Amino acid sequence: MGGTDDGEIFKSLMPCDPSKIPNVPVTDYLFGFLKKHLHAVADNPWLVDVCTGKRVLFGEVEELARKVASGLARRGFAKGDILYFVSYDIVNIGILQLAVWLLGGATRGSFQIEQPEEFRRQIDQVQCKFVAVDSETVQSIKKAIALADYECTLINVGDSQVQDTLEFSDLANDDGTAFPGATDIDPENDVLFICNTSGSTGTPKGVMHTHKNIVSMMASFEGKFAGNGYDESMLLTSGNFAISIFLVSCVYLAIGNTVYCIGRYKKEEYLDHVLKYKPKKMSLYPYISSWLARSAELQKHDFSFLKEISLGGSVMDPTTMRLLQKGFPDAEITTIYASTETVAVSIYVKRPELPQFGYSPDGEEMVSSGILCPRIQAKILDLETGKLLGRNKLGKLHIKGMHFMKGYLVEKGKEPNRSCFDEEGWFDTGDVAFFDSTGQLFVRERVSFMFKYYMHFVNPTEIEAILQEHPAVQMACVIGVPNKETTNLAKAIVVLKEGNTVSEEELLKLVADKLPFYKHLYGGLQFADSLPESKGRKLDRVAILKMYS
Repeated sequence: MGGTDDGEIFKSLMPCDPSKIPNVPVTDYLFGFLKKHLHAVADNPWLVDVCTGKRVLFGEVEELARKVASGLARRGFAKGDILYFVSYDIVNIGILQLAVWLLGGATRGSFQIEQPEEFRRQIDQVQCKFVAVDSETVQSIKKAIALADYECTLINVGDSQVQDTLEFSDLANDDGTAFPGATDIDPENDVLFICNTSGSTGTPKGVMHTHKNIVSMMASFEGKFAGNGYDESMLLTSGNFAISIFLVSCVYLAIGNTVYCIGRYKKEEYLDHVLKYKPKKMSLYPYISSWLARSAELQKHDFSFLKEISLGGSVMDPTTMRLLQKGFPDAEITTIYASTETVAVSIYVKRPELPQFGYSPDGEEMVSSGILCPRIQAKILDLETGKLLGRNKLGKLHIKGMHFMKGYLVEKGKEPNRSCFDEEGWFDTGDVAFFDSTGQLFVRERVSFMFKYYMHFVNPTEIEAILQEHPAVQMACVIGVPNKETTNLAKAIVVLKEGNTVSEEELLKLVADKLPFYKHLYGGLQFADSLPESKGRKLDRVAILKMYS
């Protein structure tokens, strides 16, 4: 593929009419869109918690949300307030969030097994008056509130009674008379949702999204998801606090399709959920898909009901992608590049002129991250000089778009931190990437995860992809172990498939035979029973580095 020495600003290849972005609150957009479909889907479920069987029907959603909003308003919740939630519940949290948004408030959720000190930090930031809990999280939250010396109303959204809490059922049975009606919401500036980053590079940061961010993103894809019918159900593995479940549940509420949510992901139960609910679509993190692609169970069942599998969260290696394509031959498998801060940036679109696999400028086979989403611009800057690069040149990816975050939460009432944006509005993704000659984006790795061997940059995922080609390997993680002479030495931690064996020497040779000298595993190779995940269900490279360096 030919390159160019000229720098380039890349734009979306997807058509989009900017005049079609309504300047309305999210709930107006969602409920207005849903009304077009309600005649056909009123008796269908919107959200289903596959672990408990709890569900809520499309025909119930708006009225229930207004009742809960009335119950909250009756107890003092007002425009600009923030509801914090730490619970495993899916359905009641979904309704509670809609109620808060109707009142002009915002929501922030958290990973359920943080320490009380971290809960306290997040509660201090949002200065919340209400916290949603369940029987498993309430004690940690009470400790956090005591540490903060703070008064909060605890709302129990779980299925078991919890002492000294307001039961969700009391809100759901409100007579609705305290609902204030239309709230004066400024879509461009008023915050709707504060989601936490995964914490892979440090303490989780609160990412602030406005009504306009989310409506803009949804309106960009209106033509894609409108009119697809009402049997396009999606199975999600993300926790209720993640940006992915927030976005998918909003989109699926608008279009009248069901979201099956796994609030408590357990590997050994995953395929049972898939086979029971038979979703048309699945969304997977590469960390989960790496196991799934190599599972012997794929050959034992008929998965022809699956029509689409979307992968996001981190870089996908070619071997795992091909194994998934073989294991799910009836499903189109696509990749999405997104982040908590920017929402969707690019998506792979199956077209004859857009190959799903390609090669980096230095010869590494990679899986496409797709073409830029509507209203997104991108540029690639040289890692050392900052010079604007053209096609087929590796550098740091910067992007600009209409649905990016307002900024990082500092604390309620203060201006958000926008230090990751430059004066022209470009967002520094921290990722190394390139655009090929067709205009497709290929994301290689986070800059912070790459390391140097002498003067050579080493990409961990490239070595991991080679290791995962071996039929005995379930998963691999490569880290840079500090070394005074070379700067770093590449070391691999490998998880084998159950019942399989392979020697360290064989895997070291596999890498040495396929990659140049500076990517060899001079730091050695170590076997492990499992690898830790971050709160966002990605490989926790920070923890792995601490454990094995």
